[in-house]
Amino acid sequence: MNFSQLGFGFFTLKIYGLLVVAAFIISSWHYYRQLAARGFPTDFFTHHFWRWVLGGIVLGRIFAIALDPEIIARHGIFSIFAVWDGEIDFFGTMLGGLAMAAWDLRARQFKFWRWLDMGMGSILIGVLIADLAGFLTGAVYGTETVMPWGIQYETFGVDILNPVHPVTLYAFLFHVWLLYWIIKNFSVFERIPGRLSKLAILYFFVAEFLLQFFRGDATLMVFDLFRVGQVFALAVVAACAWGLRRGK
Repeated sequence: MNFSQLGFGFFTLKIYGLLVVAAFIISSWHYYRQLAARGFPTDFFTHHFWRWVLGGIVLGRIFAIALDPEIIARHGIFSIFAVWDGEIDFFGTMLGGLAMAAWDLRARQFKFWRWLDMGMGSILIGVLIADLAGFLTGAVYGTETVMPWGIQYETFGVDILNPVHPVTLYAFLFHVWLLYWIIKNFSVFERIPGRLSKLAILYFFVAEFLLQFFRGDATLMVFDLFRVGQVFALAVVAACAWGLRRGK
């Protein structure tokens, strides 16, 4: 299937960035509504959320620079401010945001895991939108394939001209199932704060590790075996498995 024939040839990587921002806004608004519906202190959320966002952006940018040393060569010490070049790393953003949230919640003696449990569904909604954005723009694409469902991109930023695996659609289908699983099991794990989050995150990163094998866009490799993202995914899976075992 030729991607340009679908009428999406006008999408660019910049459009992808705008769609990801839209996904973040929708996800954040949904999280706020969920907190309000469950009686959480929304005033605390509105006063501290900007800190969580800032922490995610800063660490995400640091990760992006670490994974793309050429950015430093082009912009020197001002690399951290050149957010238009090299983007912001997803894993770094997640770590930075969660770390800042944990810090603020603990300072007010709120239970971090209860807040994270409430946010898992909202996060998945944002991820689903980002999956579709990656598919439509070609910002995230797969390796070559001869399967009939292969997608052929004819847009800036895609180095492979032949049909590729629609890896973002694979991710979308899995994330739809994971969102359904979270909604279905929320009440089951409500009395055990953190169990829902740890299981959902574990499932998410197991899938992320496997899907990375189908990624065709360039990234750093570790020992020519795994992508950097896969190493990070394994670390998160191990941490979640340890946390689940410890909390059983």
